[in-house]
Amino acid sequence: MNRCGKQIISLSLVCYILFSAISVHAQETLTESAEVVGTIDTPADHKIPSIKTSEWTTINLTVLDGYGLNWTRLQQIFPFQTKYLWPIIHPSWKAFLGYSSLRFEPEIISGNPRGWYTKITPNTIANADQGRTYKLVLEVKTDDIAVDYAVVVGVKVIRVEPSGKDYGMSYINVPVKASSLNNLEMTSDITTKEVAPHSFVNFDISLTNLGYYRDMFKLEFVKENGLTIATSQQIIVLSPEESQNVRIAILTEEKFFDIGTPNKITIYATSNSDPKPQLMGTIVVVTKGMYLSPLIGIVLVPIILIIVLFFLFWFFIKKRRDMEILGKPEKPWNIPEEKAYLQDLKQDDKEAYEKERKMMEDDYKSSMLWYQHYRQSLQQKPDEEKSILKKIFNIFSKKLFVLFKRPEKKPTKKEKPKKKLPILLKKPAVKPKEETVKSVVPILDTDKEKALAKIRSEQEKQLRKLK
Repeated sequence: MNRCGKQIISLSLVCYILFSAISVHAQETLTESAEVVGTIDTPADHKIPSIKTSEWTTINLTVLDGYGLNWTRLQQIFPFQTKYLWPIIHPSWKAFLGYSSLRFEPEIISGNPRGWYTKITPNTIANADQGRTYKLVLEVKTDDIAVDYAVVVGVKVIRVEPSGKDYGMSYINVPVKASSLNNLEMTSDITTKEVAPHSFVNFDISLTNLGYYRDMFKLEFVKENGLTIATSQQIIVLSPEESQNVRIAILTEEKFFDIGTPNKITIYATSNSDPKPQLMGTIVVVTKGMYLSPLIGIVLVPIILIIVLFFLFWFFIKKRRDMEILGKPEKPWNIPEEKAYLQDLKQDDKEAYEKERKMMEDDYKSSMLWYQHYRQSLQQKPDEEKSILKKIFNIFSKKLFVLFKRPEKKPTKKEKPKKKLPILLKKPAVKPKEETVKSVVPILDTDKEKALAKIRSEQEKQLRKLK
C-alpha cells in the first residue's frame, strides 16, 4: 500500500505539473504566464517617487514566485525517480525536471519612450522555485528631450525551462512620471552690441518653459567691469510651453576714452523648486569711444574763463605799457581825427586820399622799425648790466675773502742787521706811469643812435621811391 500510495502521489503531481495553471494577481498589475506576483515597495506616503532629470531614481520591487511545481519538495520526496527513473520512462517530462529560471527586461510600454531610460538589478534569477521571494531594484531616469512626462514602465518577466527554452512571460507594470523639470530656454536675435562709455543699451530676450509643470523663475546676472543692469521683469511665472519676452537695460561704465572693451553678462535662471541656478546664455556689450562728464565741463568752464580774462587783462596792460612807456606807434588811420579827415578826403579827392593813406602807412612802418630796434636795445641792456654786476660781485667777493682770511703763522727767526749799501749802489727810483682815462660812451645812447641812423636810411629810401 505504501508503494501504491507513492505512485498515486507521483501521478497526481505529474498531472498537476502538466495541467494546472495558477493565475496570480499583483498589487499593481495582473501577471499570468510566468506565474509571478510583483509588488512595488512604496514609501510611507504610498506614492511612487517622481523620476529625476539626468539622475537615476530607484524603485524597489518584490517578486513572489507562484510556479505550479515545487521542484525542491519533489526532489525530497522522490529523489531516485526525479533523477534516474522519470527522465527514462517519461522523456517528455525532461523539460520540467529541474529548476526553472527567471529573466527580467524593463521597457516603456505606455507613452513615448524618447528621453526615458530604465535598468533593473538583478536581471536574472537562476534557481527559481515555487514560493520563493526575490528583491529587485528598478532604476529610471529621464532628460530634457523627453516628450511625455508620464509613462508606464513594464518589467517583462520571462520564465525559462531547465532545458533553456522560454516557458512563459508576464509583465509587472510600474506607472512613473517625471519630476518638475526646470528647463527654461532663452533666445535672442542679437547677443552683441557696441556703445559709447556711460550710455544705455537694451537687449530683448525670449524665455520659454520647456518643463512639464507651471513654475516660477528668478533671473540672475553675473556682470563685468562695473556694468549696471536692470530688467523689466526679474521674476517670471511660466506654464509649460509658455514664452515671455524680457528687456534687459545695461548702463556701461563711465570712461573718458575706450578703444574697445568687451563686457560679458552671464544670465542664470533659478527655479522655485530647485535652488540650483540654470545657465541661460551670455550677452556682450563692447564699449568704444569717448565720454565727457558734465562735471568736468562745470569745473573746466570757470577755469578756462579765468584764463581768458587773465590773458585779455595782460594783453591790455601790455598794450598800454608799450604805448605809454615804450612809445609803441598806433595806426594813424585808426585815430578818430585822422579817420574823419581821410573820409572827407576820400569823398573830395580819391587820388589825394590814396597818397595820404600811402604816406600814413610808410610813416607807420618806419615808426614800427624804430620801435622794434628800441625794444631790442632794451632787451640787450639788462644782459650787459647783469654781466657788469656779475664782475663787480666777483671782485667784491674776492676782496672779502682776502680780508677775512686768517694770516698764516711763519716760524720766527732772528733778524740780522741789514748792511747799509753805499749811495753809489742804490737803484734809481722809477716814476709811476700816469693812467689815461678813456671816455666811455653810454651803451644806451650808442644803441639809440644806431637805431635812429637805420630809421633815417629807411625813410630816405622811401622818399626816393616816392619821387
